[in-house]
Amino acid sequence: MIEEREGADRSTDAHEPLFRRTYDWSATVASMATLTALGTLEEVDPVELSDVLGTTLYDHVDPEALDTLVVGEERVNPSFLIDDYRVRIDGEELTITRQ
Repeated sequence: MIEEREGADRSTDAHEPLFRRTYDWSATVASMATLTALGTLEEVDPVELSDVLGTTLYDHVDPEALDTLVVGEERVNPSFLIDDYRVRIDGEELTITRQ
């Protein structure tokens, strides 16, 4: 099941997902999925995301480490903040909420 909220939902409930999607991490790179999801929320191309947010993914998490964690043999559920968003990867699901 894939659930994705398109556009920048400005909900005030920090626990309500703004974006939720299931991925096969062996086929999708977690760092790119994160950038694409944030770009969707900000309604910009992921390439322009650093200009809009004033920060990069690398300022908050090592993208290569993130990619490695989600495909590793041990289950790891990374969660981190970037700008006003909390990004969480739980198993195959990427969820973004307000911080």
